Amino acid sequence: MSANYIYYNYATSQVCTVKEERSSYICSRSVEHYFDELCILHGSTLEGRKKAFSKLMEQKNFIPVVVQVHPHEIYFPIKPMKDPQNIWICYEEIESIEQKNKTCVIHFKDQTCLECEHPQRIKNQMHQIFRFLKRKDI
Repeated sequence: MSANYIYYNYATSQVCTVKEERSSYICSRSVEHYFDELCILHGSTLEGRKKAFSKLMEQKNFIPVVVQVHPHEIYFPIKPMKDPQNIWICYEEIESIEQKNKTCVIHFKDQTCLECEHPQRIKNQMHQIFRFLKRKDI
């Protein structure tokens, strides 16, 4: 089961996964290291997954992490990669998005929600992932 979202807790040096308002902590050097381990379990490195998505979708920034395609487990960042406050949202766990002026509220399938800045960036990310999943060769 995928987390709704993931972030790095610098105070404890752990990856935090959030699902149904429950937080689980996993020892890892970084979110990238955590994703690399997940990707390797499914046959590729994080770098390989990012390069493939970037090439297929001609996207250079805010590259989603396709952990696996079947079943879908795809995470996308809501802030720049180097931002310590970055959160990775699981595409498959999103029920809907409520757009506000300068923010949006992501409603998850488990009835929880998360308020985020940069609603247009999130909308663009979701559109790119949707296009990726609709490709005939996937």
